[in-house]
Amino acid sequence: MVVRSSHYLVANSCYFVTRYSYSWRRAAAAAAESNLLRCQVPITMDTTTPSPSKRQVITFVMTTQYNGFAYAGFQRQTRTPTSMISSNEEDSTTTTGKKRKRNNHNQELQATKNNNKSGRKSNAVVTVQDQIENALQKWTGLSLLTLRVRGAGRTDKGVHATHQVVAFDVPLSLVIDHDVEANNNEEDRDDDMKISAHALPLLKEAHQTLAKRKSASTDTETRLFIDQWKIRRAISTRLPTDIVIRSIRIWNGSAPFEARQNVACKTYIYRLRFRCIANAKSAEGQATNLHPICNAGPHLLRRLNDNNTVWLSQWPLDKDKLHQACEPFVGRHNFCNFVHKAERKVVGNSRPSLVRRRERYQQSTSKDADDENDDDKFLMDLFEFNLHLQPEEEPDKTLPPIIDATFSLKAKGFHRSQVRNLVGFVVDVARGERSLDDAKLLLGESDSMDDEKALPTVNSAPASGLCLANVEYEHNDFL
Repeated sequence: MVVRSSHYLVANSCYFVTRYSYSWRRAAAAAAESNLLRCQVPITMDTTTPSPSKRQVITFVMTTQYNGFAYAGFQRQTRTPTSMISSNEEDSTTTTGKKRKRNNHNQELQATKNNNKSGRKSNAVVTVQDQIENALQKWTGLSLLTLRVRGAGRTDKGVHATHQVVAFDVPLSLVIDHDVEANNNEEDRDDDMKISAHALPLLKEAHQTLAKRKSASTDTETRLFIDQWKIRRAISTRLPTDIVIRSIRIWNGSAPFEARQNVACKTYIYRLRFRCIANAKSAEGQATNLHPICNAGPHLLRRLNDNNTVWLSQWPLDKDKLHQACEPFVGRHNFCNFVHKAERKVVGNSRPSLVRRRERYQQSTSKDADDENDDDKFLMDLFEFNLHLQPEEEPDKTLPPIIDATFSLKAKGFHRSQVRNLVGFVVDVARGERSLDDAKLLLGESDSMDDEKALPTVNSAPASGLCLANVEYEHNDFL
């Protein structure tokens, strides 16, 4: 019995040691993976301008369009799937004619939906930048650190874009004086610093175009738009159908190109569909109460080609008040109350007092105004806040008309949720929940401001109707 017990104890101890070692190895692997994610997350967050002497690159500037309904915004988040971070994934069509592995974007979205239906939390957060980086990695074979993908605007979850500017870099040393065989046979080069065989010829052709442009005289022919359509096709075949690349150009400026710097103007549009406020008429033609269809909800406003790109208003609106409510915001104002509360907390002033903001407004409008203080981070110029109304044809002329409204806002830059909050306030005015005087009160420009009086609540419009329409730069040194 003693011998059997000793053997039993030894066997159990070996079992627990083995199990503990296995658990420890799993924990260590998980920790290493999480550290990898943490180390690689700031890659796209770094927008510092690299020194040209240290980093000679060819910068490609893409004009992209996307439907943001299925994505958690543009910028890559911290919970990026590991399959999208790796730069050595199984790749696409090579010169040998092998078929490329198709993009699994739809499978990932379907898996996320299944996890949500089953009640399990899904950690997979897919963004537009994830998909673009994944396509670039598969095509070039380079790492995220080398490509340094960056965008002009960090659109939120569900926001769309028709002119998002995305740039990425390719080291010049990997393109110059390297053919396909030499590039693949260099043993001393890191795997993440090797350009794939099917990307190198197109990149060399783009470099030759850039070199020819720099050596040519500044005539009209050399300033023509040159779309790198071959590169655009190679990247587009690796993207899902809801992300489109409209053009790719080469940066030809003297300073490195940064998508968020030297922006002259950004244009956002917001699409809204509503039914006009109208009273029902009696048999004698006299107006009675509000027409019942005005309270029928947004379901009668749906159209086949909406694709989650328009806000269907559940309230009837006054179209005249929509125009009137847009006018007070044009010009230089303090939009503190129309910015996301998280951004106000970062600045350190969640909501300045009304009297203090009125004093700062009077100082900013005076001729001898000093430079802006730290509290005036939300003081900006809104160049344009226009509204275009397009009525729809209704078969029944007795029903109140349906109108497609398009808001257009232009400024050098916008704060987080600013456009959606402005549109939400305008809609509240048009449905009678807010007055036109509340606009000046929220901007800190009312003469009757009092700290004891509570500010009106600003409701944010849904993200589905918002779209980044255009980004203009001060220098147009694109080839």
